[in-house]
Amino acid sequence: MSLTGALAAGAVLGARHALETDHVAAIATLVEEDDTRTGLVGASWGVGHSVPIVVLGLLFVALGIRLPERVTGVFEAIVGVILVLLGARMLWRLISGGVGVETHEHGTDGVEGDGHDRDTHSHFRFGSLSVGSGHGHVDSESFLVGVVHGFAGSGALVIALVASTPSVGAALWFLAGFSALSVVTMAAVSSVWGRALGLGATRYLEGAAGLVSVIIGGLLLVEQVGPHLL
Repeated sequence: MSLTGALAAGAVLGARHALETDHVAAIATLVEEDDTRTGLVGASWGVGHSVPIVVLGLLFVALGIRLPERVTGVFEAIVGVILVLLGARMLWRLISGGVGVETHEHGTDGVEGDGHDRDTHSHFRFGSLSVGSGHGHVDSESFLVGVVHGFAGSGALVIALVASTPSVGAALWFLAGFSALSVVTMAAVSSVWGRALGLGATRYLEGAAGLVSVIIGGLLLVEQVGPHLL
């Protein structure tokens, strides 16, 4: 495989991989209607998703090892749990209004130039639970969901493909193409979903996203855990 071929193959697979049902379902539940940076949600997911694939892919190429099937099954089940929780969170928000984002200011009021500016940041609220986040260029929640997805079944398949490349150079180009298109594709998906929410029928779209997320997550759990319970 040439380096150009590896780059192209990685790019095509990255775009296709990002559009898998469970990935899109997760993004749909993470995008907020009034969020002005919807593209950041998808891009952050893409970056998080690429991290374990790049790290493990290169490690496996160097050591000539494979990711155990049991490990991928565990992460697939974790993805199922996350999808169920994300979907349930969105449905709960629609039903009770118990979920939201609160913005707070900390510090002291100061005169311009006195060095005592107020700091503004947001807290995610679920009932009495609040999780804070400061300023940044990455959506931490989407990033973490992407990381877990990177360890799951289809992510493990990508790692296996990387490990099968003929050289480290080909692996690097494959991963570069895969990561770049994963980020771009998911940024586009989240932007389109954000626009759809802004056009109206928000409750119906969010309700559908929440329900689909719960269903897909439940199916993943049944697939991974069900056989062990029978």
